[in-house]
Amino acid sequence: MNHQELDQVYTGMAQALTRVGEPRAALFLSILGLSLLSRQPDAASALALLTQAESACLGDDAVANYPAPTAARPT
Repeated sequence: MNHQELDQVYTGMAQALTRVGEPRAALFLSILGLSLLSRQPDAASALALLTQAESACLGDDAVANYPAPTAARPT
């Protein structure tokens, strides 16, 4: 996913959170998170993502860190 697509997804998520409202935001994020984690190839990969997200949340300058997209290599 490139940065423009990631921005589109972020905007869609923000709009969905607005629609469900603050009282259901945690439920929405839990359902979304479990759905996405279930698409990981194994438990170790899913647990690594949980650790990454937890670490990102604990700092005073919390920010999501996404790996840089890799450009397709010519064949």
